Amino acid sequence: MAESKRTAGRKETVEKNINETEENLHTTEEFAEEHGEALSEEEKQNINEKNEHRRENIENMEQSVNDEE
Repeated sequence: MAESKRTAGRKETVEKNINETEENLHTTEEFAEEHGEALSEEEKQNINEKNEHRRENIENMEQSVNDEE
């Protein structure tokens, strides 16, 4: 019983992290679209790299939730 509560709590935490990461991803994509002309190529590249990292993290977190089910 305690184990399932722990697993449920972990799943809830991971799902919250997924949602927050997706929100950050969308926020930076919108920012880059709105302000793209004012950003340097280096800044654009940094945003793209961070967003790719966010996508990978989301995928890994989703996989960890699926593995626990």
